[in-house]
Amino acid sequence: MTKEIPHIQDQSTPWLKLLVEFGFQNQPFLLGSQSTSSWLARREWVLPDGRPNKEYLKKSYGNAIVPILVNGTNYESTTLTEFLENMGDPKVYLKDWHFQNEFGTSMYTLNPFFSRDFVNCEKWTTNKEENPFGDDYRFVYIGAAGSWTKFHADVVCSYSWSANICGRKKWFMMSPGSEEVFKSSSTDSGYVEDIREYPELFEQANLITFIQEPGEIVFVPSNWWHQVHNLEDTISINHNWMNSTNLSLVRDFLNKREEDVRNELSDCVDSFTKEEFEEKVEDILYADARLNKSKFLKLCELVKESRADKNDDYVCESHGLELWKCISSPDCYPSITSICSCSTSFCEKCSNFIKQLEYSIVSRFLESQLSTLYDCATTSTRLPNDFADDEKDLKTIIRYGELFKACHSSNSIDYIQKAEDVTEEEKVELKKTVTQKLANASSSEDEIPWNVNIVIGNSHVAKSLRPIIDIKMPTGETFEFDIDSFAQFRQQLAQTVLVVNPQE
Repeated sequence: MTKEIPHIQDQSTPWLKLLVEFGFQNQPFLLGSQSTSSWLARREWVLPDGRPNKEYLKKSYGNAIVPILVNGTNYESTTLTEFLENMGDPKVYLKDWHFQNEFGTSMYTLNPFFSRDFVNCEKWTTNKEENPFGDDYRFVYIGAAGSWTKFHADVVCSYSWSANICGRKKWFMMSPGSEEVFKSSSTDSGYVEDIREYPELFEQANLITFIQEPGEIVFVPSNWWHQVHNLEDTISINHNWMNSTNLSLVRDFLNKREEDVRNELSDCVDSFTKEEFEEKVEDILYADARLNKSKFLKLCELVKESRADKNDDYVCESHGLELWKCISSPDCYPSITSICSCSTSFCEKCSNFIKQLEYSIVSRFLESQLSTLYDCATTSTRLPNDFADDEKDLKTIIRYGELFKACHSSNSIDYIQKAEDVTEEEKVELKKTVTQKLANASSSEDEIPWNVNIVIGNSHVAKSLRPIIDIKMPTGETFEFDIDSFAQFRQQLAQTVLVVNPQE
């Protein structure tokens, strides 16, 4: 017995309801065809009988070079006209066509839930130099009846949505972890390519199956494996995307893949310097996952800068700044859904809320980096390589490190406040980090640990049984004293204190 996917038919469903019920909880849903009824693509790309309007497509975009997947394994290039004129073979599937890069997005409009997209709906999306992903992840698919996509999870733990412009699709989908039922040692992915061959495993995998009708949009959450079949000649528009609600899953995915890369390179680690090895790890991680840790942090920086007009943190009534607890707590959802009832656009209230949430979440990731930088600067420890993405970043990091070290030594934030080469926004973040670090240091200041050991006599110990006093300093150094020398040390220390602070 298979499960069903929630079907949202009411076009007036508030987008904040979609956010908390499906985005926060990483659950799939199917949005009804009314959500795309106004799209130009639904009118221009489709004939009255529901089939693709090939003549319109050839006239409008026929000279475009498009990628086609042949036999499910090899990508080739052709013109859209040539593909459409020969369309009919289910083994030839037009996939991953960056239509929007060439022709824009005027053929469709996004529900607010789908528009909170750090990959495809930002000012850096079309700037390949600035975009951490190197390109957009907006695609058009065109496939004949019988064409299909193998069992897979979407790239770099992203969300995806897929809107049927025409045609019908059959979906097989399962929640994270259930894919392990379909593991295989005979494929590159490590999983079977066609789960239809194993129907006896469907119930164990808690499989969801459903038919996507023309005009409907499927939301595929992070790490949900799926397999899709075109039941008719079909055109779809698709985005792979991420936003504040799945960034933690993306980060966890990158950490896991980084660990895998390190393990894979373990046999040749001695062939590189430490710096070269770290660079190789980042390079391979980016080639494998299409994102790495430095690019991830760059994305967070871009989002934060773009939300600078809303640089107040979102504070949950129950969890304060612990936003991941808020996102995972159903008790917090009513206060969010009560903000407004917007369904197809943003009002000032919900716009301010989501910008604050996005600002706060990416700030948490960046604060983690500032915290690491503070620790390294104040202990003279080498920074990880992924801190510096370019020369500008390196200069900024050096300057921040100097300020952190000065503040640590003076036990104050005055050096940051007086810095003329740091913006006011930067000062706010730096002072937040320093204040927290100094507060932690103050609250955790314990007495220097003392330890008395009994040492059995040997060639350099005068007595056969002798007490030794160990003092472990915060710097990591350890000093040893016998009873006599420790008494002398205490007397010298007391004299020094009286000189520095006569009132003591």
